[in-house]
Amino acid sequence: MIRKATKYDLPCLVEMMRHYANESPTQAQNNSKQNNATYVQDLFFSLIVGKGFILVDENLNGFIAAIKIKNIWRPTVYELHELAWWVKPEKRNTTLGGRLWTTFNETAHAMLEQKEIDMICCTKMATSPTINYEKRGYKYLETRYFKDELCQQL
Repeated sequence: MIRKATKYDLPCLVEMMRHYANESPTQAQNNSKQNNATYVQDLFFSLIVGKGFILVDENLNGFIAAIKIKNIWRPTVYELHELAWWVKPEKRNTTLGGRLWTTFNETAHAMLEQKEIDMICCTKMATSPTINYEKRGYKYLETRYFKDELCQQL
């Protein structure tokens, strides 16, 4: 069963977010010295109480988090951004990731229909498995690049 996270899930969510960040291809994000559990907990709490949502499975083996923000160019346009989607490595070859995404998609579309948001934005990181969002009804918007200390070593 996939459900919305509650404040009681925060300790586990903060730990999962640490693992998520450690898998980032950017040194700035995966540097454990940069971890700030209080900041992540506060951010996740704001999502739980209405700035977005976090979905988890009943055993807390994974999560998907989304935040509602104003469009940078049009402040009357509200976007829902998928922030992080992470599943414990031992659960990655199961249906958990897909169930999390399906519930995210249903929740996001309900927000769209209720006019809480104007658009839904999903991100595919370079280290993520291949996901065809267009096949799921989304249109291609942009590609992002980064440069950090790690790039200098490649």
